[in-house]
Amino acid sequence: MPLISIETIASGAQLGLWHIEESVDELLNRYPSLSSEVSSYRSDARKLEKLTVYSLLFMMTGDTNLRISHNEAGKPFVNGWNISISHTKGYAAVILSKDKNVAIDIEHISPRVCKIADRFVRTDEDASTLESLLLHWSAKETIYKYFSESDLHFFDMRIHHIKENELWVDNLKDDAEVMVTYRFSPDYVLTFV
Repeated sequence: MPLISIETIASGAQLGLWHIEESVDELLNRYPSLSSEVSSYRSDARKLEKLTVYSLLFMMTGDTNLRISHNEAGKPFVNGWNISISHTKGYAAVILSKDKNVAIDIEHISPRVCKIADRFVRTDEDASTLESLLLHWSAKETIYKYFSESDLHFFDMRIHHIKENELWVDNLKDDAEVMVTYRFSPDYVLTFV
């Protein structure tokens, strides 16, 4: 089982991280009730993402009866929990809280982000390295999810005060400021609120 971690983080939220190494069959053997959740997907990669997210959800809550739904804006929800989900090449991440809004993003380390930097980096932001570009992209994805009802665009967010493991993002549309925690590994950057 390639569970990387399940940890309790600030404010009573749980963060789960999974390295996707199993096959679809292995995960369906573990949780046969999930076959209907992935039956409409043709791609095994998409099935694996969904199954690993459910595996994390079940391990984090101890409840294999929970099911993930989505509201009209596409934001996931689970009865009794605030949830945010992300996946990237080979990894899945879930953040849960009973009483607080949460958001998460995970991005594979790749130079492809350099090609689209002008679409998400503001002129008043400093993102001149691959690492800083990935951090800006991931943090803005997290804030987009956090303020899902606000229909934010990349330039509605401004990143500043980047320190070790945290940064601040201004939601310029709603005049709000949020701290985002981040972590780098050799394979990914992870950001969450």
